[in-house]
Amino acid sequence: MIEIVSGNEVLPIDDSIANTRWGMSLKRVVSRLELLMLRYYKRNPLEQAGLRVVSDVYARESAMHSILFGGNSATLFSPGELLNLWNQARIMSEHGGAFAEVGAFKGDSAEVACRAKGDRQFYIFEAFDGLAPVDAIDPRFKQGAFASQKRDLCRRLESYPNTTIIAGYFPDTAGPVLQEKFSYVHLDVDLYQATREALTFFYPRMLRGGRIISHDYGHCSGVWQAVDEFFANKPEVLEPVGVSQVIVIKQ
Repeated sequence: MIEIVSGNEVLPIDDSIANTRWGMSLKRVVSRLELLMLRYYKRNPLEQAGLRVVSDVYARESAMHSILFGGNSATLFSPGELLNLWNQARIMSEHGGAFAEVGAFKGDSAEVACRAKGDRQFYIFEAFDGLAPVDAIDPRFKQGAFASQKRDLCRRLESYPNTTIIAGYFPDTAGPVLQEKFSYVHLDVDLYQATREALTFFYPRMLRGGRIISHDYGHCSGVWQAVDEFFANKPEVLEPVGVSQVIVIKQ
């Protein structure tokens, strides 16, 4: 749910509005304002390099009129979230191990990681048919939401070395990486069951010091329940970041 603060009162924007053309238009405006703010405050050359990558992603965002009248969506990540992913991928680029992402949608987060990973092997898992069947833990979502086209994602990422796109629902598609070790894993799967299954697969395959980053931890009940339950008996400390991300560093 999106919230707007007015004085001391919090005014909620219902989930049923957030994914409409009006909600997406508001998302575009808010993200552009955040990007301007980051450009003003981030003065050091390292973060400016990351912001150039993030700005390139937003340069591809649909125009306002195509969101309002053409049915297109805004960039679903905020500029701060994409900048954090770029930083985490940059930190892990020399750590060893492979990179992975589950839930790429149109490729914004994957491209940001590609721009920071160097020659590191990167496996990108995307169903393309949208979300899997939804249970009672995730009532805000519908099966088939966020469907996308494989050819578009392949075209977007084809110039980056050692980048492999694997179609289908994870972990049914995990066969090619059963023997891999990982240093960077980004999860953006929205749902409880998908999050639990991805954590169960990747956690024992993480190198010490590797990072698991999950999107939607801040506001999707299935995601935060899955993450909290999974790490309840683990030594790692959950580090919420920004509005909706959480980072776990493998011990």
